[in-house]
Amino acid sequence: MAKLHVGRVDDSKFEVDLSSLTRHTIILGATGSGKTVLSKVVVEEAALQGIPTFAIDPKGDIGNLAFKSSSFDFSKWSGKEADALRLDRKEYAASLRKLYGDRLKEFGVSPDAPARFEKIPVRIFTPKSSAGLPVGISPDLAAPKDFSSLLASDVSSAADLLDLTSYSLLRLAGYAESDRSEITFVSAILENAWKAGQSLTVRDLMRRIENPPVSMIGSLHVSDVLSDNDRRKLVTKLNLLVSDPKLRSWSAAEPFNFSEMFKEPSINVLDLRNIQSEQEKHLFVELTLQQLFQWMIKQGSAQTLRYLLYFDEIAGYCPPVREPSSKKLLLLLIKQARAFGLGLMLASQNAVDLDYKVISNANVRFIGRLGAQRDIQRVSVGLELGSHAEKEIGRLQAGEFFCNIFEPRFQGVIKSRWPLTYHRGPLENSEIAELMADFKKDMPAAESVAQAVEVEPEQEEEPAPARQKARAKEEEEPAIPPSPHEAFMALEKRFEPKDLAAFIRLGSNVKEARAVSVEPSEIFHPVFEISASVFEKGYAKQTLDRVEELAAFDGTLVQLPAHKLTSQRLIPADVRKDAGKWKGEIEKRAAALKKELVAKFDVVMEDARKEHLAARTQGPKDKIANIDENISKLLDLLDAENEAQKQQEKLYKQLKKEKAKKSRLISVENKIDTKKHKIQTTKRKVEQLRTDREALVDKLRIIEIEEKEKFHDALAEVKSKSSFEIAGWLVETFYRASIAVNGREHHGDVRWSSWSGRGTWGRCSTCSVPLEDGSACSCGNLLCSNHLAYCKICLEPACNEHRAMCYICSSMFCSRHSVKCEVCGQSACSNHSGVCSICSRKACVNCSQKKGLIKRELVCRICSGR
Repeated sequence: MAKLHVGRVDDSKFEVDLSSLTRHTIILGATGSGKTVLSKVVVEEAALQGIPTFAIDPKGDIGNLAFKSSSFDFSKWSGKEADALRLDRKEYAASLRKLYGDRLKEFGVSPDAPARFEKIPVRIFTPKSSAGLPVGISPDLAAPKDFSSLLASDVSSAADLLDLTSYSLLRLAGYAESDRSEITFVSAILENAWKAGQSLTVRDLMRRIENPPVSMIGSLHVSDVLSDNDRRKLVTKLNLLVSDPKLRSWSAAEPFNFSEMFKEPSINVLDLRNIQSEQEKHLFVELTLQQLFQWMIKQGSAQTLRYLLYFDEIAGYCPPVREPSSKKLLLLLIKQARAFGLGLMLASQNAVDLDYKVISNANVRFIGRLGAQRDIQRVSVGLELGSHAEKEIGRLQAGEFFCNIFEPRFQGVIKSRWPLTYHRGPLENSEIAELMADFKKDMPAAESVAQAVEVEPEQEEEPAPARQKARAKEEEEPAIPPSPHEAFMALEKRFEPKDLAAFIRLGSNVKEARAVSVEPSEIFHPVFEISASVFEKGYAKQTLDRVEELAAFDGTLVQLPAHKLTSQRLIPADVRKDAGKWKGEIEKRAAALKKELVAKFDVVMEDARKEHLAARTQGPKDKIANIDENISKLLDLLDAENEAQKQQEKLYKQLKKEKAKKSRLISVENKIDTKKHKIQTTKRKVEQLRTDREALVDKLRIIEIEEKEKFHDALAEVKSKSSFEIAGWLVETFYRASIAVNGREHHGDVRWSSWSGRGTWGRCSTCSVPLEDGSACSCGNLLCSNHLAYCKICLEPACNEHRAMCYICSSMFCSRHSVKCEVCGQSACSNHSGVCSICSRKACVNCSQKKGLIKRELVCRICSGR
């Protein structure tokens, strides 16, 4: 199995199975963690293994992959960096050459890797710019391969494809997702054409909108779905796609030709920096991914990794709460790309700003140094890593990553290897233009390039009638529905016919065991994919998903055993039907999976309740805190005024007692009145603030009651669903053979598994029962446990033809240790028989006697009677 050398663990080389990338990869790390370097290393290794990559680059860092040199001579591109560091350009280039050479030796990279990578083409596409290779977007209305079969076997994927194509087209014409009537109408026209294998252009679609080829859409007449006036308006807006200069600017250049890009190992970078508006960036990414999805469906399913999609800084395109236009496509690819051989590698600086479904669905996870503890905790919880992993992530240095691979199982800290290409800041447009100059020479002149919306795609070849009949038979409705992209996985062959003597189960008496003739055959074990989800879109706006794959193997449901992907097989109808016997067990597993998610979703709902409550109560709580602060200040002021009033009253009494002047008394009286008035005013302010505070407390109480009611209403709106299907088949090779055991051939019921070695080796010579284990006589006859007998002397098994019971001691003996008495005709063992010294007859002890002085001579009864 091909492996990618991405770094090291301690002093050992660390490699990732190429097949692991089909279930997607996530790379998380703050700025300076080495995230981009690791991403480039994976892309480099994939290219060296023959896997083409399509990279979406919002920041312009990935184009550095075009800075390649077999001798690490990066002087052509390192000058500006040397100037910024105030170093001599030649000396800096020489230091880079030495650094790259030393580091790659340190990591044990193959010496010929730089030379091989230098031959791999790296293309940089720049929409709305002529710096790199020009690229535009236009709706692809070509009919997918075998769309009718896809519609019959996987309604969900077919519906997604129709909806995405229609919506993307209408988005360009100015419609929104809420315009469902127009989207439904266009989807119906596309479905009608695609069922017939017809590909459309925009003008074809406009003609069909004016004169619909269908009269009914669902249960309604065409005019009830979209009136004549609305259809004319739709045609007018679609006409802008081929007439309006602003809209035509999106399709002025050719769209991506994925067939051309992916026909050889290559790296294709989409640089988004020249698209100014974030909304336009999201739209461009959305339509590009939609074209990629359509193209993949036309290529058919695959069990191995064929292409890699790398999306750098994905957080803004797949946030946890918002739904930008590109997010729907990304989640669709994460769910379905594996079936078509496309692996996704997604990188982000901030885990908190990334939808958790992206993280949880990744099979390979690289977590670098993160900037905040909450990021570490979110990643740990999302990936179920545990406290040990949190500590490891907290200690990571630049270039180190905590690697968690779900299948095959691995968890540990790795050090990313050094890249083969020159790693520095984003490329400038002048550098891109220089790097892409050779590619532009091979492009057709701009005036000869036809508009993408006008291209008539080739019609797909209709399947032969025999193939149609076979497919119709295969697509009979089974008890458990099949996936449209079944994977076939061959179990490892561990018990070959040449090694028969080593694993045959016929006891220790087998002196010889060999295969005389062998005929291999295959047995199919169904692999079930069980999925469950729990979601609430109004209150929590969250979804929990879980997918589990189980194989019906050895009479039970187990995790997939070790296997390798293999080519597609034709599964007999009766085998598919037999898979239905597992439906009850699968339904139980699906229910248990859903129950587990429901339990976890309670925490999600409670967190949402707390967030909603905190958001609504924050304002009133802040006001209450402000009121409490003001009341405290006023009470302090009130205490001071009361104290001042007491002092003035005391002074007044003293002056009156001393019979002070009347003017003095009046002055003190006025001050006392002023204090009293101020005290009353302050008390009224305090009372008013307390009244306001009570109103706010009541408001908080009302908010809590309202939120509680909303929470309980939301709990009633929590929905869950589960599904299961046959996702693939384990292919187990069985051998049917004729074998020779101790010189005797056995056939008919001789068969064994090349994976487990278990099987049957023939039939018992006594009862004819097929044997999974037993013993073999020296003559080659086979014996089951019920008819197995061992010689009392040599302890070897013996068949009926080669054993006898001594009539004297009643014990069983093999033919080598028993005789038939030639006097009485009965069988006796060697301990109770002998040879007559006179006539050499074999005689039992009852038919002979010993003579001579010390009675060593044995004389049979016949000779002794003479």
